[in-house]
Amino acid sequence: MITALDRASPIPLYLQLATRIEEQIRRGEISVGSRLPPETALAQETGLNRNTVRQAIGLLVRKGLIEKQKGVGSFVRRGEALYPVHELGRMTSFVDDFDVAGIETEDVLLARRRERAGTTLAAQLGLDPGGPLVMIERLRIANRTPFVLEQEYFPFDQFSGLLETEIRGSLYRLLVDRFGADLHHSVQTLRAIRPARAVAEKLGIRPSVPCIFLESLAYTSAGRCIEVLRSTYRGDRYLFRVEAGQYRREMAFGGAA
Repeated sequence: MITALDRASPIPLYLQLATRIEEQIRRGEISVGSRLPPETALAQETGLNRNTVRQAIGLLVRKGLIEKQKGVGSFVRRGEALYPVHELGRMTSFVDDFDVAGIETEDVLLARRRERAGTTLAAQLGLDPGGPLVMIERLRIANRTPFVLEQEYFPFDQFSGLLETEIRGSLYRLLVDRFGADLHHSVQTLRAIRPARAVAEKLGIRPSVPCIFLESLAYTSAGRCIEVLRSTYRGDRYLFRVEAGQYRREMAFGGAA
C-alpha cells in the first residue's frame, strides 16, 4: 500500500513514488525476490499516469533495487541500494570498492590498442609527443549495473604485453604479478562533470546525470609515472571517502598562539 503522495510538493511525483517504494523495501514490507504490482495497478493505486510510474520504476532499476524481466514483471533484487565506496587515501581497484558479500563484479573490455601519445599524455608519462603507448578502455560492472568507465594509458616499451594478456579483475594486481610493476603511490584529481553522450550511453545513464571524473597518475618509487587512469564514475551511485589527518591549530591560524 503506497501512502498518499504530496501533489503540492516541489519534489517530482515519480521521485516521491520511488522513495516510498524504496522505503518499503528497506523496511522489509516488500521482500527481496518479490514481484512489484504491474505499472497499471500502481498507477491506479496512486492516481498517477503510467509514464510517471514507469519513470519511478526506472529510477529504482538504475539504483540496483529493482530488476525488470521482459514479459514477466519487476522484481526486488536487493534490500537496499548498492553504493560502492572508493578510498582516495590509497591505490585501490574497482573490486576493492565493493566490501559487500554476494556482489558479482565483471568487466567489459571496450577497446585495447597501441596509440600515439598526445601532448598531455606524453608529458604525464615522460614520453616524446607521438611516442607509443597502450590504451585500455573498460566498463566496470557490479550486479549487472555499469558503475565506472575507465580509460588507462601505459608506456608501450614497458607494458606492450598488455595487448595480448587476458585482463580480468584488478589490473593493478596484474601489473604487479605479471609485469613486476613498482606501484609506489598515485596522485588523484577529481571533479564533477556532465558526461558526454557517448560516455553516458556506455554507463546506461542520461547525459543529465552528474558524474565524477577522476584522473589518477601512478608512480614508481623512483618517481616515474607508469599509468594514467581516467575514470568516469556514476555520481548517482558512487561514494568517495578519504581519511584526513589530525586537525592542527597552528596550520589553521597561520601559527598564531
